[in-house]
Amino acid sequence: MKKIKSNRHFFEYLYETYEQRIFYQAYSVLNQKEQAEDITQDVFEQLYQEKEKLQRLDEEHLKKLIITITKNKAIDLYRKNTSQIKYIEDYKENNRGQIPDNNVVDRLEELVSEAEFQEITRELKEPYLQVFMYRIFYGLSTKEVAQIMSQKDATIRKQFERGKKIVKNILGGSDYEKVQ
Repeated sequence: MKKIKSNRHFFEYLYETYEQRIFYQAYSVLNQKEQAEDITQDVFEQLYQEKEKLQRLDEEHLKKLIITITKNKAIDLYRKNTSQIKYIEDYKENNRGQIPDNNVVDRLEELVSEAEFQEITRELKEPYLQVFMYRIFYGLSTKEVAQIMSQKDATIRKQFERGKKIVKNILGGSDYEKVQ
């Protein structure tokens, strides 16, 4: 390989010479354009970290090394994809019928109808309503709610407990204690 003076020029040479080869090697393993592009980027990041060592290699060894790195990274990602797909399929198979839908809105509608929600907001007075909304609908922690409302954590915690108790009574008492 011809000796290239600077690291920058060497890396530009690597990119111009091997970018397409790396992409197509990764694509041939993964059959997904975006993942092949990710592998191409990962390979060049690794090559950049080792550019001084790579400059000492002749053209044939450099080419073999780059192809090997690409192939290994692509195979690793392919295995990861395969194991994730298998996990998702197993999860769906094992939980069939137990979880009707992961859609939060549908699940909320199953638990609380619009009429019940309106009754909750009508019956739950301040500050319980505000704390309840921050905690349940916005998913904020007690500490975050306390900061927003300029209250102590203990105060927010107690208001939330009291609000929860009121909501349970509105929705039917002990039946809703099991939902939590």
